[in-house]
Amino acid sequence: MDKHDEISIAHMTMIQGIVTRLETNSFTLKALAMMLAAAVLAFTGAVKNPNWVYPLAGCFPVIIFWVMDAKYLWLGRLFRRLFNAVRLGEVDDPFSMNIKPYMKDEQSVIRIAFSWSVCWFYFSIIIAFAIVSYFFFTHGG
Repeated sequence: MDKHDEISIAHMTMIQGIVTRLETNSFTLKALAMMLAAAVLAFTGAVKNPNWVYPLAGCFPVIIFWVMDAKYLWLGRLFRRLFNAVRLGEVDDPFSMNIKPYMKDEQSVIRIAFSWSVCWFYFSIIIAFAIVSYFFFTHGG
C-alpha cells in the first residue's frame, strides 16, 4: 500500500467520523422533539385549566428541531459526497474538508426538511398537538 492509499483511507475515516456525528445529532434532535412533545402533551393534560397556548408554545421548539435536523442531514449528504470524491481520487488536497463544491448538486435544507421521512416525523408531532388541543378545548378535557 503506497502513501497515497494510506492518506486516502485516513481521510475517508475522518469524513466518516463527521458523518457519524451528524447522524447522531439528527437522531438526538428527533428524540428531543419527541420528549418535548410528550412533556407538553402531559403537562397540558395534567393542569386543571389547560390553555391553548401550551401546545402552541410546544410547536415552536419542534419546528426549530425540524430545521436543525434538516441542516444536519444536509451536511451529512455533503460530507458523503466528499467521501465519494476522496474514494474516487478526485480530491487533490489531502485531508480537505471543503464541502462547498458539492453544495450546488445537493438539495436545499428546506427540501430535505419536507422530504417524506423527515416531514412526517415532525408533522405527526404537530398533528398530535392539534388533536390534543381540539380534544381539550372543544370537549372540555
